[in-house]
Amino acid sequence: MKMKRGLLLLIVAVFTISGCASMMSGTTQRVTFDSDPAGATVMIGKMKTEDGKTIMVDGYNAGVTPLIVELKRKNIMVQISKEGYQTQDVALVRCMNNWVWGDIALTSPLSTSIDTSTGACNEYKPGQYMVSLQKIEQ
Repeated sequence: MKMKRGLLLLIVAVFTISGCASMMSGTTQRVTFDSDPAGATVMIGKMKTEDGKTIMVDGYNAGVTPLIVELKRKNIMVQISKEGYQTQDVALVRCMNNWVWGDIALTSPLSTSIDTSTGACNEYKPGQYMVSLQKIEQ
């Protein structure tokens, strides 16, 4: 009897201290980038607003298009560039992950705050981005 009660308490504790969205869909998401023309460099970094202008900080080269990248569900800025073409900033659109409703309905406010802090409460929609690069006129 004590073992069953202990197991039940363990299950309840896991669901109340861990976020539903974190458990079900994770804190990262696979996002696809493509460009016309292909072979453009994809830079990914943190998004920061400075003097009313959005800039990228701590950027890294993720590869060339077409590309699939595993991204954290946080504020991210993406730049796609190719020699001879204008660099394009890509705004990744985030919306609420539907698993957050599981936090609200089934578990505790603690789990909702866990999903918010890890970024699991968000998801990128769409998960695919196609960028048409404009040739620089010389």
